Amino acid sequence: MTDQTTRLTPDQMRRDIAGALDIPVAEIADDAHLGDLGLDSIGFMRLLMQWEETQPELDTARLYEAETLAEFWAIIRGGQG
Repeated sequence: MTDQTTRLTPDQMRRDIAGALDIPVAEIADDAHLGDLGLDSIGFMRLLMQWEETQPELDTARLYEAETLAEFWAIIRGGQG
């Protein structure tokens, strides 16, 4: 699967995070600390499981270290190719 392009996008991830937090998508800035917005560990685990279904080769261990959408995306983009 390493020859496929990224299936997750920052926009999709932003929508997923907003849905998990039940807040408007516009409130999810790239550099917003997601914990400050209310994302707890259980919500984060659910997001990771959802994203793994879309993109099974995700480096979830590294994603656990991220705190913002921009950090998530940098890890996902960096894991390609």
